[in-house]
Amino acid sequence: MLIIAFSKKTSKILPKIFCRKYKHCAPIIYTHKKYILLQFVNSNKIVKIELNKLGLKLLLNAGWDFITLKADRPNKMKKAKTCVNFTKKFIGMKAPFIQTPYSLYKKLKRP
Repeated sequence: MLIIAFSKKTSKILPKIFCRKYKHCAPIIYTHKKYILLQFVNSNKIVKIELNKLGLKLLLNAGWDFITLKADRPNKMKKAKTCVNFTKKFIGMKAPFIQTPYSLYKKLKRP
């Protein structure tokens, strides 16, 4: 199971200017009773954060939204320039015009 998390808050300046509703996105992998959030920091650094169900509930209470995808196995981590680009590469999506977390959210929410 793969979860894509979307946040409405960020500390970076450019997402505050260009992104509308959601400012950040991150994939979450479920493996053996624990969740691993892959936090995009910059193009050379991706931080793995281990979560449990309580951690997911805390994220939900902090304003994060989740979309669950039925993906068997995610793609390998590749270099990316933004969190959206990283998430698209991670789930194997090829959509060059999706550049903001909100547009990715709308694309994944569509049936």
